[in-house]
Amino acid sequence: MVDSASAQDPLDPVLSIGRHWGWLLFFGIVTLVLGILITVRPVDTVYAVAILLGIWLLIAGVFRMVASIATRDVEGGTRFLGILFGLLAVLIGLLVLHRSFETIKIVGFLIGIFWVIGGIVELLTAFGSPERPHRVWIAIAGLIGLVVGILALVYPGLSLVIIALLSGIWLIIYGCLQIAVSLTLRTASKS
Repeated sequence: MVDSASAQDPLDPVLSIGRHWGWLLFFGIVTLVLGILITVRPVDTVYAVAILLGIWLLIAGVFRMVASIATRDVEGGTRFLGILFGLLAVLIGLLVLHRSFETIKIVGFLIGIFWVIGGIVELLTAFGSPERPHRVWIAIAGLIGLVVGILALVYPGLSLVIIALLSGIWLIIYGCLQIAVSLTLRTASKS
């Protein structure tokens, strides 16, 4: 004898989601618009992220200091470290807000260092293991990482703009896919 719960139609979850296709459509449109904005204005996007990071650091620092002062069951050393950490976050937040261009360059420079090191590791992996399959592709990936990393070190602000541009393109593609899925779910829920 088959239990009625286990004999459930396998399309029921899809139909249930399909009834709420509007939310997915809304999220797809928002994602698409965000992707277009980032792609059209990647430099402004990078600056906006730096400013949001600075604001977040200010808020987080103030919250940490207040929490460290207000919490009664914290010992003196821990309280002092919490206040010090909060103060450091506030100072870094102010620095980021005051010097956002330099902050962007520093982050771009750090990304460049990461890519250079990653490229070197890939090249060493490819040339250090002659028996490794597909080592030519690993070497090509390492060489590309090394070159991109060097470019990011020379032009640190540009690397973040390129990352923002690629992110914007990805959000456009993802938004279009979400819109297509939502419309498919809408059609499925009506049948």
